[in-house]
Amino acid sequence: MRLYKKSFLALLCAVSAVSYAADTTPSAPNAAPTKPSKKRKKCDCASQKEAAAREALVSEGLNPNSAQGQVILRFAQKLADDPKLSKRVLDSGEDGASRWGAKLSPEERLRYLQLMKTSVTATPGDCKAFLDSQKEQADTTQYLPQLSPQALQSTIDMAEIALRHEASDDDTSDGGSIAERFETHKFLLSGLKARLSDKDPLPLDQCERIRLLVDHVSSAVEPMQSRASLALLRFLEYQPSAPRQVLRQPETYLNEAFDERVLPESIRRALPPDGSHPLPFKRAVFDVEWINKAEPASSQRLTGTLINRRDNGVVASIFVPATPTKDADWTIFSLVYGTATLRSHLVDPAITASQTNLQDATALVAANGPFREGATLRIPMPQPDARGEKERECTVGRERPASTVFDKLTGSAIDLHCKQTSSEGVVTEFHDVWLTDYYLDMGLSAENQYGKIETVVHGVTIE
Repeated sequence: MRLYKKSFLALLCAVSAVSYAADTTPSAPNAAPTKPSKKRKKCDCASQKEAAAREALVSEGLNPNSAQGQVILRFAQKLADDPKLSKRVLDSGEDGASRWGAKLSPEERLRYLQLMKTSVTATPGDCKAFLDSQKEQADTTQYLPQLSPQALQSTIDMAEIALRHEASDDDTSDGGSIAERFETHKFLLSGLKARLSDKDPLPLDQCERIRLLVDHVSSAVEPMQSRASLALLRFLEYQPSAPRQVLRQPETYLNEAFDERVLPESIRRALPPDGSHPLPFKRAVFDVEWINKAEPASSQRLTGTLINRRDNGVVASIFVPATPTKDADWTIFSLVYGTATLRSHLVDPAITASQTNLQDATALVAANGPFREGATLRIPMPQPDARGEKERECTVGRERPASTVFDKLTGSAIDLHCKQTSSEGVVTEFHDVWLTDYYLDMGLSAENQYGKIETVVHGVTIE
């Protein structure tokens, strides 16, 4: 929410230029000093500055005699009395990038957000002016006279907080780790969900959302309050949220959270040492398609990137829609060892799913077989599982060439027939294959009472 930023700073620049120019006009060079005069007439500089400020307001289409004009004139007087502040207005430029986006302290952010809430909710007219301004392509001062004096004063106070902020006091916090920023994002959404769960049929407009979010952040305790105020201010300034940042650069999150070295010690100790399981790839990219047998139109093309970091049998993966859209904008992150998933996370813009983690290291024994036909593998699943599934049970089937799955694959493919049962009793059956050369469990189909999805491999690139 760039609250009238360009137009407002342009207006402040206009009134600042008047007072700052008057205070910094140099005397004529080499002029001889004048002798004091007992009857020297006192200069009415204050009146001259006010007249010039009034003229600047008129030039911007504002009435200096209106209540709104008087608010701005009082700030013009503050600028006249404070050349340093006046110069900062001028230095900020019309876009205000150097000052408005300052790295405010947590205390400054909270005050700034509270003022922002007032600026759009003081009266119904303030909200209408703000919403109307958002529809315009060009930033203009035409909406400022529509603001109530209280809203306009709050807007001025917001600008003053940003302008007076000292670079030496910059808050260097980035909002914590990616996982912490996810939790902060969830916290902000919870402030809206509480209101959306009410029976009020009226939809929330942007002003009401701002009010709810600011109140939600103000009621939080540390350290969430500091992280949430930073996240909210970034969101209102149209910066990407934590989920959006991850969706744009997924490998950053993969490297932070899906490296076996950050797993709990109990799991790390159960993994083989580096170099013990050499694999024929460092990175493998799979071009696959999930085909919905009941609704072919909803089938989806995906790109899966598999990463082998240390030749210890542990593989990290990123699966994304080949062509992300509004309805298909997500990324699945996984860290697997054999048939066991060590950690996984489905990330979407709303970050509705939680990261899941394997709790039982004994699962790693079953993850490696033995893959004898007829053998049964019981593998605990990472928790918390969204469907309440606790265990994956697989029966080992026949062995066949991996080229029957995709012609460029080498080695063998061992069929695995698996099933998982949700907390509601829904049984999902899977047909997977264990790719011996790649030390990977690859899903070929999934079926339950709601339908069947089949996976078709269109291409594999090995690096």
